[in-house]
Amino acid sequence: MVLSAGAVPRTELLAELVCRFGRARLQVQGTSMLPALRPGDEVELRSAPFNTINNGDIVAFRQAERLFVHRVIGRGPDGLLTQGDALRHADAPVSSSELLGVVVSVLRKGEQVRLQPSFATRATAALFSRSRMCAALFVKFASL
Repeated sequence: MVLSAGAVPRTELLAELVCRFGRARLQVQGTSMLPALRPGDEVELRSAPFNTINNGDIVAFRQAERLFVHRVIGRGPDGLLTQGDALRHADAPVSSSELLGVVVSVLRKGEQVRLQPSFATRATAALFSRSRMCAALFVKFASL
């Protein structure tokens, strides 16, 4: 998920908050993490040592002056391998300097949301990675 356009100052502020206080909250936008994360969900980030991040964790990171919240799918020689649940392709490797924090909780309309995806969630994400129209319809109906 990418924070809204023009977010360069926000990414710097978010990085400063996590660095200074060890945590921060942000509201996410975009559909790359559907259905696990939806536009408008609020995520809490906590700083974490780079070597403690595991496969399946959802992390926030900065690349090319943009903020992303994606799932860790592995490690490579150049850093963490991440990918949005509803995307077909992995991101560029995430270095320790790009990592902002790990998502420790998600609030949707004031209610706590489970972080680990169920089988149904993973199957739905696979569908969304192949059809942006399905993802758009899901967002439309989920907001009703």
